[in-house]
Amino acid sequence: MGDRPATPRLFRWSPEILAVTAGILLTTLLAWWLSFSGIAPMMSMPSFPIVPIDLSIFAISWTLGMIAMMFPTAMPMMLMFLHVGRASSEDVRAGGGPTLFRAIIFIVSYLSLWAGIGILMYVGLAIGLSLLSPQALTILGSFLGLGIALLFVGVYQISPLKAECLDRCHPTSFLFRYYRGGVGGAVRMGVAYSKYCIGCCWVMMLFLFLIGSMGIVWMGAFAGIIFIERVLFPSTWTSRILGLGFLASGIGFVVTSVL
Repeated sequence: MGDRPATPRLFRWSPEILAVTAGILLTTLLAWWLSFSGIAPMMSMPSFPIVPIDLSIFAISWTLGMIAMMFPTAMPMMLMFLHVGRASSEDVRAGGGPTLFRAIIFIVSYLSLWAGIGILMYVGLAIGLSLLSPQALTILGSFLGLGIALLFVGVYQISPLKAECLDRCHPTSFLFRYYRGGVGGAVRMGVAYSKYCIGCCWVMMLFLFLIGSMGIVWMGAFAGIIFIERVLFPSTWTSRILGLGFLASGIGFVVTSVL
């Protein structure tokens, strides 16, 4: 009987991998607990005042929400980042292989872009809503508004842009295309990965702003949907099937509001 083949390096659990895994899980649990406990008050606010204190509270709340919703789906990418070896390119050899510090830099860069996008969306919506008439705001908060928002999400779910971003979010695909060595490389990778995550999920986040106001129930629902399409069944067809579900729900709400 021959020797058993060695376990591939990709699946070896080093102290760094265990530390990052534990850190991500604990941070995610803490973020969900803070969201549920009401410590993040902007999660349930129906308005968007543009004043420093409210923007600061929102930035903290939004970042907590992104950690709670996105970390479970981003964890495979973050862990695989640590497993990438040295030798795939000159850049990798020059910068050295991934380390715990570079993984932290990757995560911080990833979150920073999400935080910035959240603040831009907040300010944009605050300005946009201030220009709407009372009648339009009433429609926005009705079943008709909910139905239109769901239709918008459904159309994006089945779009080619969504499929492209979802493909590039896959850990193996992303590392093959974008791996860079060194601290600067970790920053660029974190920004690039966040960019494609935003490309996958920005419509859902906009929905949360307009309809759910980052409410915890909607957060949980969309976190589950994102986890299904990016971790459990990472396929373009999964996204399209979910998109058809959004479209059907949207049509149902619109018809119900009209009849």
